[in-house]
Amino acid sequence: MPGFKLNLFDFSQKINYKNEVLAGLTVAMTMMPESLSFAILAGFPPLVGLYAAFIMGLITSIFGGRPD
Repeated sequence: MPGFKLNLFDFSQKINYKNEVLAGLTVAMTMMPESLSFAILAGFPPLVGLYAAFIMGLITSIFGGRPD
């Protein structure tokens, strides 16, 4: 891909930690019922859905997430 640059640790940006924490909590609160319902619909225990949502959020945060 031309122009694709993977910035794992880009410290040149100014970060507003209050907004980042509030956004993370909002996403976590909305992902809990969604992950539970998807796990139940797939025939897995609800705890599997919570683990999957946690791992997905962890991987996304490590690799940079979205700038929006």
